[in-house]
Amino acid sequence: MLMGEQTGTTGHSWSSISAIIAHWRSYRHIHRIALVIFVLLTIFVLERYRTALASTFQTSSETRDPIAVPGGNSAAQQENHYEPYPEATNQGGGGKHEEETQLTPEQLLELSQTNAGNSTLGFHAIKYINMKARYDREDAMALQAYMSGLDIEDYPAVEADMIDPVGMPPTHRPGKLKTGEKGCWRAHANIWSEMTRHRLPPILILESDAAWDLNIRAIMSRLNSHFISFLNQINSTAVHDPSFGSPNNHKVHGPPPPYSPDKPIVANPDDPWLSAHWDLFSVGQCFEYTQDHEIKLVYDDESVPEGNDYWGQKMGKERVIRKSGGITCTTAYAISHTGAAKLLLRSALDLDNPVDLLMRRLVMSRDLVSYSLFPPVVAQWEYIGGIGMGERGAQSDINGGKHKDTPENAHMPGWKDVKDTGSIWTTKGHHRDVAFDKMALKEAWTEIIGEEPKKFEESLYNPETGN
Repeated sequence: MLMGEQTGTTGHSWSSISAIIAHWRSYRHIHRIALVIFVLLTIFVLERYRTALASTFQTSSETRDPIAVPGGNSAAQQENHYEPYPEATNQGGGGKHEEETQLTPEQLLELSQTNAGNSTLGFHAIKYINMKARYDREDAMALQAYMSGLDIEDYPAVEADMIDPVGMPPTHRPGKLKTGEKGCWRAHANIWSEMTRHRLPPILILESDAAWDLNIRAIMSRLNSHFISFLNQINSTAVHDPSFGSPNNHKVHGPPPPYSPDKPIVANPDDPWLSAHWDLFSVGQCFEYTQDHEIKLVYDDESVPEGNDYWGQKMGKERVIRKSGGITCTTAYAISHTGAAKLLLRSALDLDNPVDLLMRRLVMSRDLVSYSLFPPVVAQWEYIGGIGMGERGAQSDINGGKHKDTPENAHMPGWKDVKDTGSIWTTKGHHRDVAFDKMALKEAWTEIIGEEPKKFEESLYNPETGN
């Protein structure tokens, strides 16, 4: 019995130990499950509030403003969430990356000029609008950007088959706009809409046939200091910015303080063109009206050929910064988010004119704060005559329609000039005020091949066959 009792006791003890082990294993699995759930919840919470946390830390890190601009420009930049422009950090572009150094106005101006000559010319981006069939213009853009050191982004045009009356704004002039003009307007409006939604820094918008000088980066860098001087000369103040939370919302914060010579506008490398002071900055119009032409600043620019006429004033190697009098052509213009919102609103209310004439109306009514250049820095190119491109309808997209290839019997005397110059491009006739020192497309053969333009003729023939 004693043996039996001992055996029973031992068996009972073993059963208890086994039960404990089983429970422990069960608890261990539960703990594992709980740990996994806890980790997943932690990840979810962190991801859910990541943006808010980042904003909090960013705000705390930006309490020091090493390059505060008199008049509140730097505060406006922070409120609008501006980031340094491309290449700013690589070229000492000032702004938030200079937190440990208090920069002088002279240093700020030097950095601003550097960034105004960067690969996006000091703008948030350079976008060109191109139709999907115009591979020729896409290639011309690529060549110019390659030689002049620009970073450009293609932006899709709005084709004729994408236009539906139901999606067009109302107009008091029905039937006045061609389908091509509606598509042109909508392509620009798509960029304005994106800028307005995200309150983006200024973007430089180009037409796909835009042409510029080989040294455009140096030209824009030189322009920058004179543009800032011009804003000081005209006693500029920040334009009304109705976007939520903007420090330049005059309806909320009252009118801006009057301009003071004791606190002039100072350069801001993170926004070299001081976009809080304008809605539109045209660098590529084809014509402009006389209104406000006397509000100007003239400066020396070696890239400008002599002999231009500015409203009766003969010009040397000089360029003019002026208050815009109403532009035609949207070849190249920078737009701020306030300008984008104004143009989007105006065209949404009444689409009664092509896109450039909508701009002209708002400029001439002074509802759009706009500045421009004479002569412009950017123009439109076209093919030289007599090489078969006119027969294709390749000189313009606005009329649309079905295109046909060059006839085999086409008269093409222009190829003789091509052999001599190594170029098929020239500036459009209505850009009569533009005369580039070194038009990038005309310099392409020499720059890329490294030979004189006349050497181009040798590449047209096979010396072994004579064809």
